[in-house]
Amino acid sequence: MQSRRPRHHHNGDIDVRSHKLLRQRPEPAGASSLTLSPNGNTMKTNNKSGVNRGRANSTSGIATTKKSEAPPAMGPVAAEVHRKSSEAARVYRRSMLTTKAKRADELQISVPPEVRGVTGLAALRKFDHDDDDHKGATVAFKAPDIVAVTAIDVAAKLALADAIDASIGLAQEIRDGSPVVLVDVTDLELLERIALIWRDVMLPSAAACAKISAGGLRHGRHDAAYMVVRSPAKPRDVDDIRRSVLEALALAVPVFAFTPGAEAHLPAELQRACTHRLTLSRLDSATITRTIEIVSGRKCRKRLTSAAASVTSMADIAIAVRFDRKPTVCITALERLAAEKNATRDSRDLTLDQLHGMDEAVNWARSAIDDVEAWKRKKIPFSSISAKIALNGPPGTGKTTFAKVFAAEAKFPLVTASLAQWQGSGEGHLGHLLRAMKQDFDRARALADPVCVLFIDEFDSFPNRAELTHSHKDYQIEVVNALLEQVDGLASQGHLIIIGACNDVSRCDPALVRPGRLNPVIEIKLPDLATLERMFRVRLGDDLKNEDLTDICERSLGGAGADVERVVADARRMARRDGGRSLTYGDLRNAVSSTHDMSDVQRRRSAVHEAGHIVIEVLLNGADGVHATIAVSSRIGGRVVRTRDLDAAGTYEDYARRLQVLLAGRTAEILLLGDCGHGSGGVPGSDLQIAGAMAAAMAGSIGHSGPHPLLYLASRERTDELLTYSEIRRAAGEELLKAEDACRALLQRHRGALQAVAEVLVEFGRIDGVAVARLMAEQNSWKALRA
Repeated sequence: MQSRRPRHHHNGDIDVRSHKLLRQRPEPAGASSLTLSPNGNTMKTNNKSGVNRGRANSTSGIATTKKSEAPPAMGPVAAEVHRKSSEAARVYRRSMLTTKAKRADELQISVPPEVRGVTGLAALRKFDHDDDDHKGATVAFKAPDIVAVTAIDVAAKLALADAIDASIGLAQEIRDGSPVVLVDVTDLELLERIALIWRDVMLPSAAACAKISAGGLRHGRHDAAYMVVRSPAKPRDVDDIRRSVLEALALAVPVFAFTPGAEAHLPAELQRACTHRLTLSRLDSATITRTIEIVSGRKCRKRLTSAAASVTSMADIAIAVRFDRKPTVCITALERLAAEKNATRDSRDLTLDQLHGMDEAVNWARSAIDDVEAWKRKKIPFSSISAKIALNGPPGTGKTTFAKVFAAEAKFPLVTASLAQWQGSGEGHLGHLLRAMKQDFDRARALADPVCVLFIDEFDSFPNRAELTHSHKDYQIEVVNALLEQVDGLASQGHLIIIGACNDVSRCDPALVRPGRLNPVIEIKLPDLATLERMFRVRLGDDLKNEDLTDICERSLGGAGADVERVVADARRMARRDGGRSLTYGDLRNAVSSTHDMSDVQRRRSAVHEAGHIVIEVLLNGADGVHATIAVSSRIGGRVVRTRDLDAAGTYEDYARRLQVLLAGRTAEILLLGDCGHGSGGVPGSDLQIAGAMAAAMAGSIGHSGPHPLLYLASRERTDELLTYSEIRRAAGEELLKAEDACRALLQRHRGALQAVAEVLVEFGRIDGVAVARLMAEQNSWKALRA
């Protein structure tokens, strides 16, 4: 048999909302009653038209409160909470001051005369360390037990009371009926406080409450039933919880459930029985102001701005708001904590409008946000939302940033995960990896209020099961199967939006990116000149507004969003180290250029190498949209970038031209410098690595060359497998030599233009295709004149 809740002395009990078993006499229609105004004074309200049932809009964001700008009027439940909490806080402050004074007197009496001039705890420390003869002495005074009134409890009560007032008729139903109230508390810190104080707001102190999950529910023995659910139920517990919920509903008493999100945490039966749904998130400025006034006992003449309130947590309230502080001190402390959070914000805290070069991804994000709103209004099912996508693109293009910005703008919680993270949880043991994977999915479901974003980074680490041949393939197959199971299980286990990010989607298991799973696949490309300028403008803010950034952007071509961030951060660091001055164009130019670390020999070799690439590129594919630079924002010597895609059908000639462009850098070095450096190879992504993979694919996968061109041996991405065949190695080598010969012939024919382009790169660090074409035309004219 469950015992009734004992009635402890608590100054915060709210008897005005007495349960039906403890019903107060209703007031006659049209009668007036006294409630408290926001400043604590009484004011008359007329019940004929209803007493402030809804909550007015907050005026947070106004730094100071004028006489005509009082906080929004409180509803009846919030007003009663305010009154009771104010009285409890007054008693608490008085008790603390009295106890503190008596304690100080007792400390003075208890210490020896020679240290009596030292007060407080300092006297005890001096007494304890300096006087060995009196170490047995004790302090006679014993402080009485005091019921503490803390700021976090007051804030939680006010927030819950406001939510009740905003739900028309709920307070009356709790008193006279048996409503089923689901309370979604998105802030987990706030949920913990609500779980402790909700009875003081919603029920009289004598009400007997039964915890639903504990069982033992008895008709006529309980006045209310409740449950606090912090995480989704384990499968083995679902049936027991469902039975307990049905028993609680049969009691015909008020039923309360407190969760981060009802859909992911509560049985379907309880959701269908719901009569009132409340949502509490972060505290607003008005609630914080009232909390400060109650705890301090003084009028708060300065309001916390809405921006500061939006980042204020329950922990911040506990740190800053105390009974022994003036309201202005509390506000100042909260502003300091908010400023510290803003100062440590990531430089990638952008908006969707500022994610330039990601138009397709941004369009999807806006559509998803609109669809979630339509789903919340019950206009469409959740299955109609495009909730699973893959982002494919080079490193540094902002895939992780996109997931973060999308979650922030949609106000959805974000959980990040990766295969490496799951493997690291248990030193690679399969059981530990699968458990870590499940925990992240479960955590995302628990945070779905109503939706959570789960971001899986580098998901191309999950291999294609059909191509596994090594001895550990069973391990990897089980990992991929587990991921597919988690992705497929979302519809019935919470409302998640999954975003996967990878550098090469072709490496992924096709089942992972098929429709219904991580699909569509959205390509994120390297930014062009116009996009780079918009990226720089966003990150520069108000700096260098009137400067032309064309040169900076051309030198940054081939870089990604991460490179832009690095350049701007480095430039700001230069300015700070130089006496904290303002940012200049020279700082940005120095940050984008790596050539100041090059020797003259290295600079010339880099210029010749990139000159070879761009000359062949212009000769074979045209001059429009091609740029070469040796002043780049990464650790390579230079690069040639084409900002506009070529129309290519993938014919043999298309591949042959591409091979010539790739080999042109080292060929130019040999022609003009007599030999070539190691910059063309040695690492993945180098000219020789890409050219070799392409030649192997031509011979063993695409059907363009080799002794058996119609024989498909492996997919074109599996270079290592293709090169295990000796005939493929031989055929690929022949294609590379053929491309090198053709490239050398072209460069020799345009040797003068090659030298001229190299000189421009040495002097200016950059050149575009149009200028290259002009130099070649001038050289050809000069040759014609000489002839």
